[in-house]
Amino acid sequence: MRSPAGTFAAVLVIGLGSGHPRPALGAQQPPAARPATGWTVARDPFVDLWFHSLAVVGYEGYGPLGLYDARYAERVRDAKTQAHLTTTLDRRAADFRRLFAADSAFEVLHFLPLYFVGREPSLVLSALRTAVRETPRNAPASSLTSAANVIAAALPTQQERATLASLLDAVDDEWNTFLRADRSSRVADDRRVVRDLQSTWDDRFARSLDGYLGAMGITRGTILISPAVGAEGRIVRDPNGMAIVVVAPGRAVAGDNTVLLRVVRELAFPLLDQLRTPLVAPTTRVAAERARDAAAVRAGAIILDAVDTSLAVEYRRLFLDAIGGRAFDAAYPISNETEVELRRLVTSAARGAASGRTSYEN
Repeated sequence: MRSPAGTFAAVLVIGLGSGHPRPALGAQQPPAARPATGWTVARDPFVDLWFHSLAVVGYEGYGPLGLYDARYAERVRDAKTQAHLTTTLDRRAADFRRLFAADSAFEVLHFLPLYFVGREPSLVLSALRTAVRETPRNAPASSLTSAANVIAAALPTQQERATLASLLDAVDDEWNTFLRADRSSRVADDRRVVRDLQSTWDDRFARSLDGYLGAMGITRGTILISPAVGAEGRIVRDPNGMAIVVVAPGRAVAGDNTVLLRVVRELAFPLLDQLRTPLVAPTTRVAAERARDAAAVRAGAIILDAVDTSLAVEYRRLFLDAIGGRAFDAAYPISNETEVELRRLVTSAARGAASGRTSYEN
């Protein structure tokens, strides 16, 4: 899922500073030698906390793929029941879900944690509380408070800010009463998963995708694995060639490429920005979002067709199974004109990589 355009692109620059990713606080890091590809697989506590909270609330989007994993939310409910625990977020989930659904401005919440990667959860929540409850001061702001202020600016009305403030309090309670301990109990397994995914990404995916990513101007990035995320991931980019991608962890079985195939789909969104053919005729915002999300799935398959046909077969099977369709192209429809243009762009990317160029010449 591509991040909202406009102001939020600037937040990524604020949050990343020089453009190099901060090590995610509490994340499971890869080996000390940074991969030559410039891509790091990791976990991040605030990303996990925030998406966990939205999964508990049940806040969904409009695309063909789920933003959050319903099975994850069920497992959380079962764990809390066994522990005889009911959190503030549990009690207020229905209210939050109703308020979010009634106001499209809250869609920024689906991307909020990507602008605070590497920050300790309590510090982020504190900065966001200050941003929504107080008038920003004229004193120079840190990158944390600057990012929080930009997020708050997306919710300018008194009711929107009151809702976000209540959510922040509930998320804080969720961290302290449930998720921090639950997450800590899985550290060893999470480290193993991250280590295995890093190895697979470096050995197979990064090398295959290097030409495409270079043509898109994405030279390095962080892949965050977050268990509450559904089949619809997240991606944000900055102008310096840095990207943050968040996807669900999948089954974490050796030889299973599910997680990294989902990364490919998120990395296909920049290709859509190159299209001259409109995805849909001017219509509703929801229809446009659905068309773009479906086109990203198709674009990911076309990219893999050009670089690794066996992965392309796995990719199509994965995303067809995700929505229970019978035929991949029918499940994620695009026009013939769009498909032709996507294939031309992918071919152009491969040709540009071979000749040393790093951008398309349309």
